[in-house]
Amino acid sequence: MIFNRITELYKYCKNSNSREKKEVTKYIPDETLLKQWASSEWIEYQAWIFHKEFMTLNKWESMRNESLNLANPPLITVITPSYNTDPEMLKECIYSVQIQSYHNWEMCIADDGSKNEATLSTLRQFALEDPRIKVSFSEENRGICNATNRALGMATGEYIAFLDHDDRLAVNALFCVAKEICFNRAIDVIYSDRDMLSLNGLRFMHLFKPDWSPELLFSTNYICHLLIYRRSIINEVGGIHKEFEGSQDYDLILRVMELNPVVHHISKILYHWRQNEQSVALNHNIKEYAYKAGVLALKHALKRRCLEGDVSEMLDLWRGHYRVKLTPPPDETFCIIEFDENLSNHEFVNFLSNKIDSIKDENYCYFVFISTKLSFDISAIKEMVSWFQVDDVGLVTGKIINNRSEIIHAGMVQKKDGYPLFLFEGGAESIPGYMGVTRILRNVSSPHPYCFAIRKSLWNEMNGFDQAFKGPHAILDLALRASASTQKADGNKNCIGRTVYTPFAKFTLKANAFVENKQLWLESDAAYFAKKWRDYLSKGDPYYNEQLTLKLNDMGLNADVSELAFVRGDL
Repeated sequence: MIFNRITELYKYCKNSNSREKKEVTKYIPDETLLKQWASSEWIEYQAWIFHKEFMTLNKWESMRNESLNLANPPLITVITPSYNTDPEMLKECIYSVQIQSYHNWEMCIADDGSKNEATLSTLRQFALEDPRIKVSFSEENRGICNATNRALGMATGEYIAFLDHDDRLAVNALFCVAKEICFNRAIDVIYSDRDMLSLNGLRFMHLFKPDWSPELLFSTNYICHLLIYRRSIINEVGGIHKEFEGSQDYDLILRVMELNPVVHHISKILYHWRQNEQSVALNHNIKEYAYKAGVLALKHALKRRCLEGDVSEMLDLWRGHYRVKLTPPPDETFCIIEFDENLSNHEFVNFLSNKIDSIKDENYCYFVFISTKLSFDISAIKEMVSWFQVDDVGLVTGKIINNRSEIIHAGMVQKKDGYPLFLFEGGAESIPGYMGVTRILRNVSSPHPYCFAIRKSLWNEMNGFDQAFKGPHAILDLALRASASTQKADGNKNCIGRTVYTPFAKFTLKANAFVENKQLWLESDAAYFAKKWRDYLSKGDPYYNEQLTLKLNDMGLNADVSELAFVRGDL
C-alpha cells in the first residue's frame, strides 16, 4: 500500500544515523512510489497518465537539476491547516511536499486543536526531522480560517501555495510553478488542473480547467486547487476572512481578482484532492455551511463591485454552483434587432452593419441581434444585457435548443481549421456536461451568430465588422478582436471586452425552422479566419483545455486510448 511505503521511508529517516539521515533527507522518491501515485481507478485516465504525464525517476532528477540552476528561484511557502488528520494521510500529504523536484520551499502547518495524539505526534516528528517544516499548535479548535491565518503568519516565502491536510501535491507541482514565475516575475496568481483520489487512494475524476475566466467565478470556484498567490497580494486584501468559513478560498480569490492580478494557468494535473467520509469531495452535503458561505462571498463581491443583483445556489447541479442574477438596464438602453431567417450567409455582414448604421437613437447603449428562426421571452434579452454591468464584458450570448429540448448551442470552441466545435450539440438540454459547462454562466471565445448582444461602445471601438468577411465568421472575428490583449510594462493585460455565455438566456429554434451549425459557415470565410487568427488558434481556445478532445463535442480526454495499447497493471 502507498501509506505503508511512506511509513517505511519515514521510519528509516527517523532511525538512521547522521550520515545516512543526510542522504535520506534529500527526499528522493523511488520508482515504486512514483508508479503507485500514477495509478488510476479509470482505465482511460490511466492510459492518459501513462501516455502524457507519467513521472519517472529520471524525469524527476532532470527537474531537480533544472530547479537548482534557476536564476533567483522564488521561495514558495506551502500552507496547510490540520485537524485530527488521519496520520497516514497526513504523512502522505507532507511527504508529497518533501519529495518535490523543486528545492526552494518551506511548509507551514497550523494544527487547529487536534485531540488525536497520533496526529500530533506525526506533526512533531516531521518538524523535528525536517527544518523546512514549521508547525504551530493551538490548544483549542478555532476553525480553518483562524488556522490558515496562523500558518500565513509563519510564512516567509514570496509565494503561497495552499494544500489541504489530506491531499497530495504532484511531485513536479512546485517546479512547474517556480519555472513559470522565473519566466514572468509579474505573475500574481497561478492555478493548475487537478484530479481526485478515491477511497482506495487511486486517481480519477480529472478536472482540466480553462484559462483565466473571471465571469466563470460568478458560477463556481473553478480554480480551487492547486492555487498559488504572491504573498503580498494576500496581505493586501487582508488575509483569510473568518465569516466565510468553508468557502474562505472562494472569498479570497473573489477579493484578489478585484485587484486586476496577473493570472497564469498551468494546464497540468498538479494537485490530487482526496475523497474521504468527512470531505465534500465525497459527500457534497456534509458541510452545508460551506455553500451558504459561498453565496455570502458572492453577495459581498457584488456589493464591493457596485453590481446590482442577487445570488442563489443552483440546487439542481452538484453543490457549489451558483446563480448570479444581475439587474438588467432600463429597456430604453438596448435595441433588439431581428434578422430574417431567409437571410443568406453571404448577406450577413452587410445586413447587420446596415441595421446598426441606421439606428439614430443616441439612448441605445447595447445592440441585441436575434435570428427570426428563434423564439424567446424578453427575459432572455434582459438576462444577456444585464451582464454589461460588468465593465469588461463586451459581448453576451445565450443557449439555443430545438423543439425537442436538444442542445443547438451551449458554447463553442474555436479550432485551427476555422470551423468551431459546438459543445454537447444534440445532447439533452438538461445535461450539465463536463464541469457543468452547458448549465452555468462562463466565459467563451465568441457568441453564436443567431443570438448575441454587444456594447455600442465596443462596436464603435472595433469599427464594426471586418468587411473581408461575408458571413457569420465576422461575429467570431469581432469577439476575438475584442478580447485581444496587449501586454503592458507591468505585466497586466488590458482587455477590451470578454464574451460571456449564459444558459439563463434561453432561445428555442422554431418548429418550422432548421439549422445545422456546420452549415452556418462560408468556406472562404473559414479559410480567411483560420489564416488571420493562425497564431491565436495554434495555441488553442483559451476557454477550452488543450487536454480535452476537439474530435468530439463531449469534452473527453484528448487521447486515443485504443492506440496507446495500455493494459491496466503495466505500470
